[in-house]
Formats: sequence, C-alpha cells, structure tokens
Amino acid sequence: MTSETTEAPKRLSLLYQVWLLEVATTRFMRVALSGTGVRGEEYGLLSYLYANGARTLTQAAKDLGQPLTTLSTLLAPLIADGDVVRLPHPRDRRARLLELSPAGRARLGRVIPHFSAAYTALLHELEARGADNEAIYADLDGLRSSIERTIELMELERGGSAGV
Repeated sequence: MTSETTEAPKRLSLLYQVWLLEVATTRFMRVALSGTGVRGEEYGLLSYLYANGARTLTQAAKDLGQPLTTLSTLLAPLIADGDVVRLPHPRDRRARLLELSPAGRARLGRVIPHFSAAYTALLHELEARGADNEAIYADLDGLRSSIERTIELMELERGGSAGV
C-alpha cells in the first residue's frame, strides 16, 4: 500500500508541461462552453472558418497542423449538422471550399459570449500575475514552430513521414 503525498508532482519535460497545458485547456473549454451544445474542438473549427473565410480541407489541415483524415473526421459532424458547407472552388474543379453556413455563423454567435466571458476572466488572471500576453503569444508560436521543425528533421532522418 502506498501513502499519498502532498508534494508537488515532478515537472518532467517541457513537452510534459505542454501536455498538462493541453489537459487544462480542454477542461477550460469544457467549462467555458458548458450548456452551449458546442465542444471546444467545434468552437475552434467554427472560429477558424469565421476568422479566415472559406478554405480547402488541405489549406485548413496545413493551417491547423492536422492530418487531412483527422480534420475531415472533426469536420464531418459540423457538415452533417449544416454548420459548415462545402462549396465548389472557383479555380480548381477538383477542390471544395469549406465555409461557415448561415446556421454555423448563428450557432457560433450564440456561443461567443460564453467563450468571451471565460477568456476575459483568463486574461484578468494573467494580468494579475503580471504576464505579458504578447510575449506569451510569441513564446507559444516559437515553441510550436520549433516542434514542427523538429518533426520535419526527424522525418527526414527517418526517410519519410512519422505517421502524421
């Protein structure tokens, strides 16, 4: 039988800390969006299309750092529910553009106040800690870029894709 300890867990690696951040972010989004009928991933995808306009699946996958199949699976319920529509691409007959439908815009509009209230509270918490939001954005962008570059280098070293 082991006894429970009150000491803080070990920090482990930087990527472990990022994973803990992902866990906390997922929980934050679940609480922020509770009662809206929208999950965090859905909110992210709807927001992405709202902010960036129509995108091909390939472009969206690149922008979001997702494999095509994963993104397609995440978008399928939004398409089935009519929140996202596929439109013919004006220059490429083989491609389709993904775009928010009027219903998707309305759904996002109903959820934005819930997210905004939670996000504002988070910004106040960061401000109370003396955080520089622009520096946080820059650091996170640098971390993401470094991770992506390291993935590319590992794939080159291994002679192909690492299953992504």
